[in-house]
Amino acid sequence: MKKILFICAAIFLLICTTACEKVNEWGDGLPEMEHVYYIGFYKSNVNTDALNYEIASDGSARWRINTGTWTSTSEANITSLIPLEFHSERIRSYDVTTYFWVTNNGTSDLTAGTDYNILTSNGITITPDAQGGYSVVWQQAKKGIQNIKIKRLTSKGGSLKVNVLNPALGSPDASNISTTVNNHTNDYEVRGLTFDYNKVTVTFN
Repeated sequence: MKKILFICAAIFLLICTTACEKVNEWGDGLPEMEHVYYIGFYKSNVNTDALNYEIASDGSARWRINTGTWTSTSEANITSLIPLEFHSERIRSYDVTTYFWVTNNGTSDLTAGTDYNILTSNGITITPDAQGGYSVVWQQAKKGIQNIKIKRLTSKGGSLKVNVLNPALGSPDASNISTTVNNHTNDYEVRGLTFDYNKVTVTFN
């Protein structure tokens, strides 16, 4: 009987330890984190991997992770899906709006609406708000993945960065929470993952 009780206690301790790791990872269970969510890019490998997309002047498109093997995309002049991942452990009565920004990389001077458009996964063109951010809505704050695409419109070459933190505010600092805020309302706060900063590049060759 004592042996059975010992085994049960060990299993219970393991479950508690796993739960605590989840709490520590996302702050779940802490009162001050009750309405805090995270946004980043979905990657099937290491979180810090870089996603690279290219569209050639002939319209052919491809993508790869870091310096790995290129994979071709079927749609001409359009990138493959760029996946945004929303981290949440709750279902709420409210919807959550997150933002992403598309900006020139280095000396590139591509213009949104002229040289390229931002599309939903269904091919619908979306436009930025007054602050330059493109919005994505997460119904009832449910975790998940939503995809965007970028369509090349002209032969002009250049390079773009896609971020979930506004580059106009400078590089985020993981030790300074205020630099990681993606969106903040009276109901919730969304933070961008700092290890995803400048890790998504779209190049027009």
